[in-house]
Amino acid sequence: MMDLSKNWNELPSRVQATEMRGAREMDRPPSPDTQPPWKIPELVLCGAAVSGRIAVEGQDTRNFALDFDSFKREAIAAVKAGAAMVHIDTGGIAAIMQSGLSVPQIFDKIAGEINAEIGQDWVADGNILRGRSFAENLYPVTSGMLETTLMAPRFPVDWMQATAQVCMANEVPLFLVIHSAAEVDLARRYIISQGLVKKPYCFDVLIGYPFDDSTDWMATYLANPKAMVDELMLIVDRIKEIDEDSIIMVNAAGRAGHYLVTQAMLFGLHVRTGTEDMAFRFPHRNDLIESNSECVLRVKQTAEALGRRLATPEEYRQMVGAKRRGAKAAA
Repeated sequence: MMDLSKNWNELPSRVQATEMRGAREMDRPPSPDTQPPWKIPELVLCGAAVSGRIAVEGQDTRNFALDFDSFKREAIAAVKAGAAMVHIDTGGIAAIMQSGLSVPQIFDKIAGEINAEIGQDWVADGNILRGRSFAENLYPVTSGMLETTLMAPRFPVDWMQATAQVCMANEVPLFLVIHSAAEVDLARRYIISQGLVKKPYCFDVLIGYPFDDSTDWMATYLANPKAMVDELMLIVDRIKEIDEDSIIMVNAAGRAGHYLVTQAMLFGLHVRTGTEDMAFRFPHRNDLIESNSECVLRVKQTAEALGRRLATPEEYRQMVGAKRRGAKAAA
């Protein structure tokens, strides 16, 4: 900057300043240090939702998890492929939900068998929407089984707020599931502004999920790549207006699938992949996913190509404020 305390007649004119600056041609660019590094974390939180329910009405389900044994198999394979977290939700899987076991018994069986056979650390995440009573809904949290859980902010307010209180009392981070930008405001009004969750605020973005006229809730339709980017950034912007440091996990869902989580990793966000929410490898082809380990390996390869790496289970816990619980706490 020119020193304006000097005699202005001695200061260079625009022409002189331009000559003094010099001009750069393309074969002599400035140092790369001119461009500061982007604010993108190295670590990617990677979860796997291994349920195969999205393929229940399909003609070919391949290796999708549609009973107790395949659910356990897919969960273990996903962790061994690099997923730090496994999402446990058996809703819609007839062989499990109609097995005669209660919801608590189902969770005990699945989590117990995974722990007995996996041979390595993992973060247990799970759904708390199933069951015949509030006690059964929250059993996976109050039993010490889950380390994180999630809830969309579109249920009865009293139930949501009571659920959030129980999660906070049990020190289980609650991910707020967002299907559209409107749900971000519901999360802010009914949960966050009421002090029912602690920082870091955690969000799980689930857009692009298939739906039709018989669906009892509306998702966000992603018709093409531009729609995918626009919708994701709209939701992310609304979340960051609440708190810039929010943890945002984006689900591979619907046709957008792996393209959507790739976009998320480009933006420095975190991801959940797996066959609960997507069936196709690519949005422009009908190739079916073979397994959850395939989904996780693709995320791992994409993250590494972008200069990021998948977080370990312990790094996952540290980032979201979770604690080792259940059988893992004594390990």
